[in-house]
Amino acid sequence: MALLALSRYVSFHARGDAVFAWHGLTGDVAEMSRDVLSLLLAFDPPADEEQVIAAPPEGLGKDQAQEFLGVLRSRRFLVQAGSGGRHPDEMSPLLAGVPRIPRATVYQRSGDAVTVYTRTGEALALDPVTARLFLRCDGEKSLGQVLGDAGPQALPDLLRLARADVAALKILAKPVSQGGVQLNPAAESTMPYPELPDARAYAKGGPPPQPKAEDEATFASLFAAPHQSLGGKTYAQAIVDELHRRDAFKEVRGRKARVLALGIDLGEALRHHLPDVEVESNIARITESETFDAVVASEIALQLGFSEGKNAGALALVRDGAAALAPGGVLFVADFGDPKDPASATSIRFADLQAEATGRGLSARVVPLAEAVSLDTAELALSTTKASFPALRALFAAHGLDLTRRAWLRSEIEKLAEGRLELGSVHGLQWAPLSERALGLSPKQFWALIGSKPARTLH
Repeated sequence: MALLALSRYVSFHARGDAVFAWHGLTGDVAEMSRDVLSLLLAFDPPADEEQVIAAPPEGLGKDQAQEFLGVLRSRRFLVQAGSGGRHPDEMSPLLAGVPRIPRATVYQRSGDAVTVYTRTGEALALDPVTARLFLRCDGEKSLGQVLGDAGPQALPDLLRLARADVAALKILAKPVSQGGVQLNPAAESTMPYPELPDARAYAKGGPPPQPKAEDEATFASLFAAPHQSLGGKTYAQAIVDELHRRDAFKEVRGRKARVLALGIDLGEALRHHLPDVEVESNIARITESETFDAVVASEIALQLGFSEGKNAGALALVRDGAAALAPGGVLFVADFGDPKDPASATSIRFADLQAEATGRGLSARVVPLAEAVSLDTAELALSTTKASFPALRALFAAHGLDLTRRAWLRSEIEKLAEGRLELGSVHGLQWAPLSERALGLSPKQFWALIGSKPARTLH
């Protein structure tokens, strides 16, 4: 009889219908569906493996259960229970593993002193022994070699750094030079997503925890303030310029121009740049035929909902938006997606939106959002993941610097830190061309559908 137990170090997180189990000793992350989560929870308390396989959770066949259990055991999410169902020592078997500090880990080194900043914004000043061991975690030495003569008593404090709230250490199956990172795709993960307060309730169909709105990077939020790469404009101002280029208000006669703005804080931002235009932000107004000279929607597809990954909500937005446009009006829909590839649970297939707009009588084209708002994407930008940003922000705050959530260019960070923070002592600052990455968001994956309604002709 193989008596298995759920590792006592696992925490559960979720994003939509995807579950993420985080191993707090190894830093490994396993993505799974709700039925596999039920399978994992079947071993809390410890249970006989054969009995669980014989009667697996609903949605899983016996062969599937056996296959998944093999994977979960190999990755230590399930461990062999001791006699009487006791949990075994889970730390000692890790000594052959290879510890590595992920690139996104935020810490500052001053001589032999190390302070790690966590994803919850806390500062962990490591004791001298833990600091010395931590700095030896290069992805090549085994954990046993890193530990050396420090003794087993030093292991708990070091492995504490692998917990989900810290995420400063990953234990790989083999050295990086031998492909260890490839065996652990979570090594550079942007996890953790919000933790599940009740994993069993979620496995039975309960709702996922909702991320804090301020933790979600959006194109609009990263460029909400005037930005050098937008020529000193805000995102909203750049959209206004695009509407003017498309002659959105050319046909307005004898009344005030009207815009329907849909997206987080987009209405307020557009009002600032369109003082003489009536700006509405109530999506219910989209049902009013030929009312608006422009309908602007930015990053709201997830709020509108998907149906089997078929853009249902976004297609309805285009359909209703086309009907709501006055003659000569402009439809502007910006979101995360792709021009041609099939839609997913989080991505828009813009070819479908273009076809819908054309079918509703608009002349429509799909362009990169960066092109639509004239964003200069050539400079290097801060590409640190959004999950690690609170840690980086806490580090800067410790030096009296306010690192706001925006698309920071490297030149801006260097100017901000000048004379206050030696950036060479900071680990976790990552740079990439703005076209590739900005604070966990990839501008090149954002697209815009721009459609124009024919002007009214005179007979």
